[in-house]
Amino acid sequence: MSNGVRDRSREILRGELADAAATFCVEHGFDEVTAAEIARGIGVSRATFFRYFASKEDAVVSAARLAATRAGSFAQSVAEAADAAAPGTTVWAIMRTATESMVSTAETRGDLLRARIRMISDVPALKGYLASQRGSDQSAVVDVLRARHCDDRTAHALAAAGVAAVDLAWQEWARTPGAKLRPLLDAYFAAFGDIATPKLM
Repeated sequence: MSNGVRDRSREILRGELADAAATFCVEHGFDEVTAAEIARGIGVSRATFFRYFASKEDAVVSAARLAATRAGSFAQSVAEAADAAAPGTTVWAIMRTATESMVSTAETRGDLLRARIRMISDVPALKGYLASQRGSDQSAVVDVLRARHCDDRTAHALAAAGVAAVDLAWQEWARTPGAKLRPLLDAYFAAFGDIATPKLM
């Protein structure tokens, strides 16, 4: 088996285990179970669990992040949207386009994702772990924008705003029964765009 196939197989299995672990925690309560109990509940050994995850926080947050992006990462989606964009398309519009894969995920896995996002928001350990991962997401988007000739300051500002807009949209979607993700993404991206060009009252 080539290294590429082996790595891909490992990522697929990691995603499946994260998905099962997150579901187990939603059903039993994150603070009520240990990593060993999660491992047993999803049918793997404790050693196997820790081969793929640093902690139970890592497993649950990984499941939410993988489900939300589908393409693998927000940065990867931004890169693909940038490569497909017509000349003259603004970077901000490209970043909004990069979120479209999230919309289909929200539509097909709505109740499950809502429960997971609410759990992450309600459990301090999970919320803190997600915040730490947001930094790596943002840095990856910065790298994508730099590679496409954004200056350093602009790349950092746009990456921070884009990650924040996505996070706010997911949070409102998760706590609003019946909400649709697309209009929320549109609203938050529009709001950030308006903030960038304020008018004095």
